[in-house]
Amino acid sequence: MTERETGVLIEGENGVNVAMSPSAAAIEGINPRMQQIARQLETWVQNTRSVTGRTSLFDRGKYVGSDNPYDQMQTARIAVRDDDVVAATMEMTEGLALQGIKWESGDWDTTDIFNQMAAEQNLDGVMRKLWREECTDSQFTVALWWDWGTFNVRGKTTKGNKRKKMVKVFYPRSITLLDGARVVPVGMLQFGQERLAWRATKGELQAYDLVLNNQINDDLIDRFYAGKYIVTNPDEAQALTALKVNTQQLLLLDEKYVRRHTETRPDYQRFATVRLNSIFRLLDLKQQLLEADRVALVGAANYILLVKKGDEKDPAYPEEIANLKENYHTLAKLPVIFSDHRLNIEIVSPKQDFTLQREKYDALDSRIAARMLNTLAAQHGARGSENASSNLTRPVARGLESRRHMLRRFLERELAKAVVEHPNNAGLFEEGPPSLAFSPPSIQLDSDAALAAIIMQARTMRDLSRESFLEYFGFDQEVEAMRVELEADKYDDIFKTAVPFNSPANNPGGGGGDQGDGAPVDQAPNGARGGRPVGGGTPKQSPQSAPKRNANGNTQPGGAK
Repeated sequence: MTERETGVLIEGENGVNVAMSPSAAAIEGINPRMQQIARQLETWVQNTRSVTGRTSLFDRGKYVGSDNPYDQMQTARIAVRDDDVVAATMEMTEGLALQGIKWESGDWDTTDIFNQMAAEQNLDGVMRKLWREECTDSQFTVALWWDWGTFNVRGKTTKGNKRKKMVKVFYPRSITLLDGARVVPVGMLQFGQERLAWRATKGELQAYDLVLNNQINDDLIDRFYAGKYIVTNPDEAQALTALKVNTQQLLLLDEKYVRRHTETRPDYQRFATVRLNSIFRLLDLKQQLLEADRVALVGAANYILLVKKGDEKDPAYPEEIANLKENYHTLAKLPVIFSDHRLNIEIVSPKQDFTLQREKYDALDSRIAARMLNTLAAQHGARGSENASSNLTRPVARGLESRRHMLRRFLERELAKAVVEHPNNAGLFEEGPPSLAFSPPSIQLDSDAALAAIIMQARTMRDLSRESFLEYFGFDQEVEAMRVELEADKYDDIFKTAVPFNSPANNPGGGGGDQGDGAPVDQAPNGARGGRPVGGGTPKQSPQSAPKRNANGNTQPGGAK
């Protein structure tokens, strides 16, 4: 008998070799009365393999590292899909960084048009897709579908009438995300001269040839493909072959409609380092720990039933043991077994003392979460919980803001600037490209009372706009203005908000008039204005303390007596 990796080779009669799987060979060597149980166990294993799509019952090589960036992308996607800590961190960072976005410009028409475009593009949803793709693959590639659109500039005229200005704009009506595992940077990488090629399938190559020969019409193929890419540089061919890229199936993507964004990387590298690559070893340790606990639990579920007959003082006779074997199946199926005190039935299973230990999982999960959040693990014995919290939360917030800032610059360049400077939109926008603003503008993971006081003081001194002041606390100025108007129309006769420490004349129902500086009461700033009220005259004084005056009105020396 010769053992091999694929099974067991048994030499049969007349020199005929019969190949059998290890489980089948083991079943053949079992007592015929136990073969039924063994076959049921083998069926369960095969069903588990078919459901999970694995080659074995366990997946111990799930996070084995590779030097190929495409393999790293696929492994990172598996981690985001399957690992609980990675998936939860991804969703949490998305919620912290992307609460709301809008376009801003010094020209109201430009601002309104671009915000209407964002609604047509579903820019909020697109932004979240780009964020997740960038967190997983450390890059993303988008395709822009340019088309004409007509927008009605919202707002009112100086007379209070609704505006009727219509603007026709050529803009990216739709934004889609391409599979980064099929995008290949080719050509000269330095000075931003790289081109993007698509790893086409045979069907896509055939369809492209049909469109090229005018046999069929396909807008997608005609717009986004710029031709076949022929590799002429031997060094490039060697590098692409090392990446397992078939150089005979590359189609160039039109750079006018397809753009790529990566994390920080040197120009001589085709891909940025996949962020999750640094935690693959931690995920592998966690996977091995899970499989070890799974083996123990599976072993406990598939226990061994040990039936003993007799003891040291009164051992069982051979006839009793034979009779027990003959009646095994019948006795095992009955809920009641009749015997004397010498019959002993035990369940043999692995010990569960060290199974599913929380400390082991916490040690790995904390390291994985720390890397995902771009922070360091807290030092043991650190003094001051407030300082320790700030040392952890502030680097996380700054890291999220940095990634969000680079994403904003990409969209401002590929959307705002491309629309404003497009030849079809010449002379349409008076101002330059608008800016993309996030709400809130800064990510606050801790409560900083000192910073909040500084923001409020800057607003009081009018060094900060009301919109920035509200956005810091997570409020939208347009929404709040709308709510104030609705409250004034519906509930102003119910709620009479009084300003603390203010003049009664400034509070609701306290009168009106002029404050002395030309500002009406209802438009004066909150808080006491100070100074003597208009028309108040001179203050009253006590007669005893009033100074003596002569006939000319001058004060006599010595004062009052």
